[in-house]
Amino acid sequence: MLASPNPSPEDAVETDDRALRTRTARRNRFVTACQQLLALGLVLAALTPAARTITMDVRPASPVDARTQSGARLQAATAPATVPTAAVTPDVAEYSLTAPEGARLAPGALRATSRRTTTGGQELTSDAVPVLGYGAVGVTWQHGLEVSDDALAVEARTFQDGAWSDWTDVPYHDEHAPDPDSREGRHARPGTAPLLVGEVDQVQVRVATDAAAPADLKLAVIDPGEATTTARELPEIDTDTLDGDDATGTSTTSEGELGLRAAVTAPKPKIFSRAQWGADERLRDAPSLHYYEVHAGFVHHTVNANGYTRDQVPSILRGIYAYHTQSQGWSDVGYNFLVDRFGRIWEGRYGGVDRPVVGAHTLGYNDNAFAMSAIGNFETARPSRAMVRAYGALFAWKLSLHGVDAGDPRQYVTSKYFKAINGHRDAGSTACPGTYLYNRIDRIRTLAREAQQGWDGRDLESSLVGSDRPDLVLRRATDGMVFVRPIVPTDTGYKLGAKVSTGLVLPAADRILKAGDWDLDGRGDLIVKQDGVLSLYRGLGSGTFAAPTQLATGFRRVTKLAAVGDFTGDGKPDLMGQPAGGSMQIYPGNGARGLRKPFAAYSPIRGRKQIPIGRWNGDGAPDSLIRTRTGLVLYYGNGPGGFTRHKSLSLPIGGYDWLVGVDDVELTGHSDLIARTASSGQLWVIPGSVGGFRTPVAIAGDTGEYDMVG
Repeated sequence: MLASPNPSPEDAVETDDRALRTRTARRNRFVTACQQLLALGLVLAALTPAARTITMDVRPASPVDARTQSGARLQAATAPATVPTAAVTPDVAEYSLTAPEGARLAPGALRATSRRTTTGGQELTSDAVPVLGYGAVGVTWQHGLEVSDDALAVEARTFQDGAWSDWTDVPYHDEHAPDPDSREGRHARPGTAPLLVGEVDQVQVRVATDAAAPADLKLAVIDPGEATTTARELPEIDTDTLDGDDATGTSTTSEGELGLRAAVTAPKPKIFSRAQWGADERLRDAPSLHYYEVHAGFVHHTVNANGYTRDQVPSILRGIYAYHTQSQGWSDVGYNFLVDRFGRIWEGRYGGVDRPVVGAHTLGYNDNAFAMSAIGNFETARPSRAMVRAYGALFAWKLSLHGVDAGDPRQYVTSKYFKAINGHRDAGSTACPGTYLYNRIDRIRTLAREAQQGWDGRDLESSLVGSDRPDLVLRRATDGMVFVRPIVPTDTGYKLGAKVSTGLVLPAADRILKAGDWDLDGRGDLIVKQDGVLSLYRGLGSGTFAAPTQLATGFRRVTKLAAVGDFTGDGKPDLMGQPAGGSMQIYPGNGARGLRKPFAAYSPIRGRKQIPIGRWNGDGAPDSLIRTRTGLVLYYGNGPGGFTRHKSLSLPIGGYDWLVGVDDVELTGHSDLIARTASSGQLWVIPGSVGGFRTPVAIAGDTGEYDMVG
């Protein structure tokens, strides 16, 4: 029979949740600070998605947990699950109910009977067809045919133990789809949501339409396959144990040292991977994988039945995956994440849970948002407490990566404004995610907002001597000696403070970058580029540095190289640069262990130099200035989504040979610029403001002996 649509008792799920919290509390006694930092913001899209399309495999980052402001621990369920130990290949059987447009099929090819209704519509009833495994069914039709929600109704019934069930609605919403101009959208088939029917003998569907039935109507029956072997496993995606593609060793940073930093992480709920639900990666269309931006998140539901067991969840996910890819022609499962009624989060669309992977979930808004779908029908059932808390944890973490405040009421998503967290029905005429789950979205917003607790870690870190004032790293032209000089306020403006000798002599260095706290020990560090090699000089906190260690090679032809702060939101400072002939890249930092695999941040950018400017526009993602031949162009950041848009600034810079971003010299809440007049050596503070920059203020002190600034 159809799996029971009745909600399972909430108190039973909450009992499981309490047990999970108890077990997790024994493992996690404190929250590690400063691994990824948060913010709010409005970011407008102005780049075509293709500019940041990449097809390389990316290892995803993942989660730890944190406390909300009320003190309650917010996390997803992390108990072991029974999962396949290898990929499982689903089987999809399709039965034609109407002929393709303009085609004639052989007699007997159609597996349905048809009749005209008294209102001029059509009713089709399929043959009874076999179901294997823990089955799911759906109905699709020809690409390009637009059918509104109220113009078509689909029902299904099942046969088991010698009896037919009652007819059950198979939901259809035309708002669930990839964007039509995407690679997958250009050949996607419209259709119903997949309906879970469970272990039954046969299924039959009935389709009623206002006019003639759509062409090439097909019934899909999915057998999700059965794992030959299973194992009890914890969620695989966990940043406590995964440090990136080429990380080795363990961190030497202590809890106390991390506590010196200025912010607290968002919760990062542990996530069951695609491999753990048995995804057969051969089914997805790898070239369709692309990334864009995240400005908001959407709550969905799968409209499946609610009475499933824990062990049935992997097969449910395989059924959804097979239906989306094999019947509807999508490139992959449509949702970025899914969550079951037990509060467990599962990786959805391939590409990296920490990346802005473009999904197929909210028609018209997929490029600028992500979605997590609740497994179940929440028009008829109430979501469990564990599920709601999982939503809060996941949305807090995911939005934080991209600098979005979970409580922001005004985020621009593709073409209109939304709240940072929405139900699917907020974007279109659909009942999704069901009345009961939609009624919990305010609670999800509250949980996510309270879990986002810190922002300062994405500001520029401008002191190398342990003071509260920004400073400059200067190289003397005559001998290559490197000094640190703080910027000190006076009664009339600013002056350069006394020289602090770093002990470094770098006459052949091509670039000296202030890297922030690269090794996460609470002290500022330097990265030096010389002959294509990047070397880390770990700060000792007093303006001096330890012996260098090599970070990376192959940077000889990388231009616009800059230390941009924590761009990816994982709590570790990053680099950006543009290889010759390539696009602007993010080089994620991995502390003293080096750099992780780079990925595209924007299309190729013209200009002479990149100037990191921190959270210049006040949101949670770092921004950059690009110096061109004629002026400055501001590029707005979206965390792992790269740059989103740019605008030219009206600031005369022709006479300056130095331009350096520093953190808030003027104490106004904005990053500032330090500039030097080439002809005289005069230094200036150019204070940042909401609309750009204000009048420069002179800095007393001679800089004529220096030929490089960091």
